[in-house]
Amino acid sequence: MARRRKLNRRRDDDRVAKKPDYALIQNAEAAFDDDLSIPMFHDPATQDDAQLEDSHGIAFVEALPEVQEPETDNTYLPLAPAGPNASRIFALVGATGGVGTTSLATQLAHEFAMSSKQIVRNRPADPTVCLIDLDFESGACAHHLDLLPSLSLEDLCGPADRIDTAFTQALVSTHECGVSLLAAPNTIGANSRINPHTVMAMLDAAAELYDTVIIDMPRYRQPWTLPVMRAVDVLGITCELTIPSLHATRERLSRLAHEANGRVNAEVILSKYERRSFKNTLKLSDAEKALGRNVLTALSLDPDTTREALNCGEPAGAIRPDSRFVKDVRKLAVSLRGQQASDLAKVA
Repeated sequence: MARRRKLNRRRDDDRVAKKPDYALIQNAEAAFDDDLSIPMFHDPATQDDAQLEDSHGIAFVEALPEVQEPETDNTYLPLAPAGPNASRIFALVGATGGVGTTSLATQLAHEFAMSSKQIVRNRPADPTVCLIDLDFESGACAHHLDLLPSLSLEDLCGPADRIDTAFTQALVSTHECGVSLLAAPNTIGANSRINPHTVMAMLDAAAELYDTVIIDMPRYRQPWTLPVMRAVDVLGITCELTIPSLHATRERLSRLAHEANGRVNAEVILSKYERRSFKNTLKLSDAEKALGRNVLTALSLDPDTTREALNCGEPAGAIRPDSRFVKDVRKLAVSLRGQQASDLAKVA
């Protein structure tokens, strides 16, 4: 007869009866008011950012602080057009690693492409959506779409006056679903080696070429990340429903509020959200209390769909269009298009 194993809890162990107190949520109101004074880059006092406040269009080049640019005469492309015909620019950044930011960016671009895709004589029209991977060290947009990156590190380190719409259009790789990709092979240290003015000029050219631009940004700050955040229409910060991820999200929101003076339209996107209720787990209301703001949307946890899409090199919507994750991203795209229509009505 096998010996009976007796499992005894330690004395005064009442983990089952007592629900844990999450310090992040309990101290949310006090901690959210603390400003972090970590500068992202030196912003000269002579820089005029009024155009970013008054214009609905994209002003990537003008958002950049004055820095010395090698081998260039500081001649840049004109600003992307503002008004009803202006492009819609969205940027996504993960509060922590592994929260599904690239999967969201890929599927969001796919949703915009499907909604605007028109068939003319049984042939697809010109692509209207561009997905740009600005993480030149560990970006994965090319892997998600099974495309070869066309940009090179030499293109990104060169002078900005070389970048125009024709040059940018020649460097895109287009997926069969209608999404154009701008990405470069991953190189160690590339994010700090590239010419910031070249990046801004490339984004300006993409804004002129495409109706919608989705930007997948690196988590770690660079001299050009804050200007991009200030120039886009909506910045989505993706996070998970965990204490560390909510901590990182709140800290990033606090930095943006301090450094950008409220000029970044940031929204929180809750990724890998489990809609079933479990004991002693965080809820959506807990996340909003901890962050001190509402969550824009919650994306369902759907590992089977995202894993299969990644292994097939396709957007999730092309693999399982009726999956929970795809439906949630579709609702997000509709919500963002609704914000676009509302903003354009205000401009008009």
